[in-house]
Amino acid sequence: MPSTLAIVGVRGLGREVALHFAREGWRVLCASRTAADVERLARDVVQAGGTGVPVVCDITDPTSLTRLGREPIELVVLAQTSGLRFGALPLLEIPDSELVEGFGAYVRGTWNLMKALGPGLLARGQGTFLQIGTSSGIRTKEGFAALGAAQHALRALVQVAAREWRPQGVHVAYVPIDGPIASDRGGPGPPAGRLTPAAIARACAYLHSQTSDAWTHELVLRPASGEWTAPT
Repeated sequence: MPSTLAIVGVRGLGREVALHFAREGWRVLCASRTAADVERLARDVVQAGGTGVPVVCDITDPTSLTRLGREPIELVVLAQTSGLRFGALPLLEIPDSELVEGFGAYVRGTWNLMKALGPGLLARGQGTFLQIGTSSGIRTKEGFAALGAAQHALRALVQVAAREWRPQGVHVAYVPIDGPIASDRGGPGPPAGRLTPAAIARACAYLHSQTSDAWTHELVLRPASGEWTAPT
């Protein structure tokens, strides 16, 4: 039976991660709120050589995650987005709703998924749980108070899970994307200074391939031309 990936977030980056593993013959659970999106990706997974399974769910609703919790999942990749406005805005001008919704999509959403999928991973004593993050999770920046608060909380949640689950054989890692991601809409070839979705997918595969004698629990990805300051 093929290995099973659960990909949460099926557009953009999540789609590329799903197709990367599909080309390796994986069974891919395509999870998102919109039926048309998960069904489309499931079909594309099949065309790429894998087995695509559409799963309509809402990570902010624990009851909708029951189906995922019954699956024999080897790898979980969370690439969810909040769907909120993106861009800098002074703290005092950010609507309170952005903080609430950001925590709901990222922190509460990942919390719910850990509660739903963690028991199965721990019972099997193996598997990988990867959380995609943003640069706001590793360094603060003016204008991004709400996103920074949610992403820092998300990073802390993942760190605690990594500490608690690693003695039981489950690899948990936080993967912040510290830079812009290239889009197909930007023309042929990625612009300089952007990360390609394919490279991010390969990083996920690398983390999953690690053995427990040398696990990476946080992997910051940034383009070679991107800004970099120690210690991150």
